Amino acid sequence: MSSSSKLILELSGKKRAVLEALLREQGIGEAKDERIPRRTESGPAELSFAQQRLWFLHQLEPESPLYNIHVAVDLSGPLNVAVLQRSLGEIFRRHEALRTTFAVIDGRPVQVINETSVFKLPVSDLREINEVSAWAEEEARRRFDLTKGPLLRANLLRLG
Repeated sequence: MSSSSKLILELSGKKRAVLEALLREQGIGEAKDERIPRRTESGPAELSFAQQRLWFLHQLEPESPLYNIHVAVDLSGPLNVAVLQRSLGEIFRRHEALRTTFAVIDGRPVQVINETSVFKLPVSDLREINEVSAWAEEEARRRFDLTKGPLLRANLLRLG
C-alpha cells in the first residue's frame, strides 16, 4: 500500500469524504471497473493477445506441445469417481474459456465458444505398470488441436 493510501485511510470519515469529493471534481480517483465485461453477443469473437500468440505459434509448429501445462495431483484415500467426473464437468460447463476453440473466418483467427458438451474423464489402471512417469511424459507431449478442442484434458490413473 502506498504512503498516500495509508494517509487517506487515516483520515476521519468527514475529511475522507471531502477529499474524495474534491478528487472526483478534478476527475481523479474515480473507481475503475477492473472486470472484463461479459460478452452479450454470440458467435465468433476476436482473439485476446494471449490467444493470438497461441494461435500464431500453433500455425508455425502445429505438432508442438509448447503451451501444454501438465499437472499431476496425488489423491489418496477413497475417491468417488462419479463425483469427480461431475465436478470437472461443471467447471468445464461454467467456463467458456475451457470450451473455446479457434477458427479462421475471412482470413482472421477468431475464438469460437462451443456449446456445453460432456467432459470425459478417462480412468486408466496403471497398477501393473512401473513406468508411470514415462506415461505422464508422453501424455504431456500429446498436442491439442486448437480447431477441434477440447483444450483441456484430464486423466485419472489408478496406481494403488
